[in-house]
Amino acid sequence: MLNRRFLRIKAFQALYSFSREEGGKPSSYKKRLLDGLDKTYELYLLLLSFPQEFKHFLVQELNAEKAKHYPSAEQIALLDLLTSNRVIHTLENNFAFQEALKQNTVVWNGHTDLFRKLWSELKNHELIINFSKSAHNLNDEKALISGMLEFMVVDSELFEAYIEERYLNWDDDQVLVLSTLQKTLQMLKENSKKVLPEKHKDEEEDLKFVKDLFELTIEKDKELIEMIAAKTQNWDQDRIALVDLILMKMALCEVIYFPFIPVKVSMNEYLELAKLYSTPNSHGFINGILDKVQIDLRKNDKIKKLGRGLVD
Repeated sequence: MLNRRFLRIKAFQALYSFSREEGGKPSSYKKRLLDGLDKTYELYLLLLSFPQEFKHFLVQELNAEKAKHYPSAEQIALLDLLTSNRVIHTLENNFAFQEALKQNTVVWNGHTDLFRKLWSELKNHELIINFSKSAHNLNDEKALISGMLEFMVVDSELFEAYIEERYLNWDDDQVLVLSTLQKTLQMLKENSKKVLPEKHKDEEEDLKFVKDLFELTIEKDKELIEMIAAKTQNWDQDRIALVDLILMKMALCEVIYFPFIPVKVSMNEYLELAKLYSTPNSHGFINGILDKVQIDLRKNDKIKKLGRGLVD
């Protein structure tokens, strides 16, 4: 789940915060960086657990409707339909998922009022209405859950306020978390034993990568700035955006000090991050500077690549 691009993003965010605060200790920012990775995974688990938690609320609504003197057959049919969703059943009965919730202490606190308000928004939504009017298979049920989650993340101010209060990393991580949730649901099979993606492809290697990237970008700061300055002589150094400067330093750090990562991979990754975090003109500016610097590095035999890093 926490792929290399995401690790680069978290390292960039930590370096940006560190660069803006004078006198800060790198160790404290590194700790926040590593803690943030755990919070992202916890956020993913929380959202994936929403369907089963929401089902418990809907069961209460169903029982309350049945207990009325004049119950609504239409409401009962709808609630029966939603609470019998096979995606929810699979998640509820998946041992690995339920254990992950316990280990990461994922709990929906004080959510009853939130769920009641969300249900008021959702029950008249075309997503629910269309689902209730047609026959459906497992893929339709997946699409319903995925659509409900997307509605909450993108359109519900109620939900956004609830999550922002609990997760300071919400704005930074919501795109990654939502895309991972959608992939999880797409791949889910009824009564599947494997539901969760691996948190890390190789946790030891990933953590070493993100820590080294953060630490080396700071440690080699003077050297990296000198390389960039040599290729920006016609630019007022104070006018180069801090975001652009950090991205260029990180890219060059990878090119020089990470022997197993191909140069093209590093260059392309940071150009993609520039599209996300900087101005429309930054992509071309960063590309031009990095290209000039890496040509000099090759001429001076300062790029030493090994293994898969040799792929150009």
